[in-house]
Amino acid sequence: MNHLIDTNLEFRVIDREGDKDYFIETLSYPINLELDVEGMSRIQSPSSRAVLIRTTPMNDWVTVHVLRDSDLYSSFINFEVNLTGKKIKIEKREGYIHMKW
Repeated sequence: MNHLIDTNLEFRVIDREGDKDYFIETLSYPINLELDVEGMSRIQSPSSRAVLIRTTPMNDWVTVHVLRDSDLYSSFINFEVNLTGKKIKIEKREGYIHMKW
């Protein structure tokens, strides 16, 4: 996909004047966001339409939006991640979507 994102799901790229958004369909599966935080293992969003990842060529910070519908205004979870030296991985597994970096 690109140097920051790896997925086995269908996606489309939206060019925003040099910045790129990656709209990744999640097929309404729950998303399990694996965390590397002491005392926490994951955060789960039970139902989503898509994940939108906003990138810029200026740095390796990305903004991740979990969407209930196909537009940014339906975002119900969003967070920023520094992917310097890493990739965000979003993969469909048996009955859910696994996300980590």
